[in-house]
Amino acid sequence: MKKNTILIILIFFSLVSKSQTAGQLKVTVTTVAVGGNYSPYNVFAVWVQSKTGVYVKTMLADAALRRSYLSNWGKATASTYNVVDAITGATQGSHGTYTCSWNGTNLTGTVLGDDTYTVALEMTEGGTPVYTTFQFKKSGTEQIVTPANVTGFSNITIKWSPASTPVETVTVDKLFTVFPNPAKNNIYVSGFGISEMQVLDLNGKLILSTKNQFMDISNLKKGNYLLKISSIYGAFSKQIIKN
Repeated sequence: MKKNTILIILIFFSLVSKSQTAGQLKVTVTTVAVGGNYSPYNVFAVWVQSKTGVYVKTMLADAALRRSYLSNWGKATASTYNVVDAITGATQGSHGTYTCSWNGTNLTGTVLGDDTYTVALEMTEGGTPVYTTFQFKKSGTEQIVTPANVTGFSNITIKWSPASTPVETVTVDKLFTVFPNPAKNNIYVSGFGISEMQVLDLNGKLILSTKNQFMDISNLKKGNYLLKISSIYGAFSKQIIKN
């Protein structure tokens, strides 16, 4: 009788461990100057790893040529600085608020099992990197984590939304975030499935286009423009301001 009971328990936990809830993790954070050698110029990365520290996927990496200064991100990725599905950009000229997302998959696109995962943040201004991690639960239940401010990072929100959460799929524009806006040099769009971004004037004339999730708008004249985003979920337009 005991053997049968143990077998049933093992089967139950085996089934539970195979839960693979699709959804989206959204991270919003503001980087804060820490007085590094090149402040306010900084490099910054956000990535997901397992609760035991195994690298899963990069969410955002504004580093490019200076990525080696992000030692924890380099170590997590075995120094390959993997940016599959990530928002990428160059060294930032100032601090600001960033939003990035993760669709719950690994590097091959497979939805990972429900479990506790870790969001890692790392930033440096040319001195010692500031690095911190926060955990969240990937499951069929929505979870919002709002950690206290730490050195280098403030206004942190970590939100996991399972695919069944209606608020995440009401309209196409809710799936993406455009930042910064207003912008001076570059604009970025967080989210998945983007096929093209176009900048139009207010009369609908095409000015710039790209297949990437970031765009250099430094040569545009100051003023208001329309950013059209085409994706596998549909298309939408958002007004942007060039400073």
